[in-house]
Amino acid sequence: MLRDSVRAFLAARGDRSWAALVDRLELGEALRDARQGAIVAEEIGRARAALPFAETAVTQWLLERCGGPGFEAAAVLTMAWAEPGMRYDMADIAMTARRDGDGWRLGGSKSAVGWAPACDRLVVAARTAGTVGERGGLSLFLLDPALAPNLRTHAHRTIDGRPAADLIFEDQFFGADALIGKPDQAIDLIEEARDRATALLAAEAVGLLDSLLAQCIAYTGQRRQFDRPLADFQALQHRMVDMYLECELARSAAWLAVEALDEDAATRAHAVSSAMVNIARGCRFVGQQAIQLHGGMGMTDELPLGHYVKRAMAIEVEWADADWHLARIAG
Repeated sequence: MLRDSVRAFLAARGDRSWAALVDRLELGEALRDARQGAIVAEEIGRARAALPFAETAVTQWLLERCGGPGFEAAAVLTMAWAEPGMRYDMADIAMTARRDGDGWRLGGSKSAVGWAPACDRLVVAARTAGTVGERGGLSLFLLDPALAPNLRTHAHRTIDGRPAADLIFEDQFFGADALIGKPDQAIDLIEEARDRATALLAAEAVGLLDSLLAQCIAYTGQRRQFDRPLADFQALQHRMVDMYLECELARSAAWLAVEALDEDAATRAHAVSSAMVNIARGCRFVGQQAIQLHGGMGMTDELPLGHYVKRAMAIEVEWADADWHLARIAG
């Protein structure tokens, strides 16, 4: 019922905004429950809807774990962790937060923060102790961007057309209540948040891949060559069968990751990274095959196909790339 409701909503020609989705379908529980969230994420991917679902869901989870304030489901929340040059190791976070009286002063940069230009609140990971590379010393801060006059924001669009921003904190002061959770001990929570966000992105990728395959089946059934539909040619049938196999492998891997989110850290990490290795391969293979099966049309912006492929490319590297996930499995 949840899947049908979300699919019908996203297929309608009405308001597809985040607030409309959450309010009309009452998705508050899906923001907290990973299994329901994966169903919603898959349908968002199928419709290629630009909605901050994974970002808001994982930030809501983080706030609940840290004892932070609650927000209405329609609020847009996101997390700022990535920094210029740090790649994917959370221990390399260098942004600093130092005590100043009864508050904190934050200094440093965050890069490519998804949905930052449109968010209501921002959770920022910063170093309150230790040196870069140490697992200890990281803390989390809940900030209202509208109340940060010295915050420099460079808004831009990612390859898939979604809003993002680079943020520069120039000794910005925040009150004592900005700190959420235990100081200096946030890295395990940050890493678990990454796994939860990655699992939701894997589910979204499943929907994307299903749609790409469906578009290819429809196109090759209509396009004719030598007085026959392209779908009659065995070589193209074999390609689409291979695409179908990658879609099913991605689906199995994504749901394995979702089911492992409540397991111990090692089991969760192995399942999530294994899923993303499969997802990355599936996104690359299905995307390339879909473009080739559409011929020159597959390269045009006028066709939805290319926009699906761009979103798949973004998911491949959003929190970590396949090489990082392989290294984590090996480690």
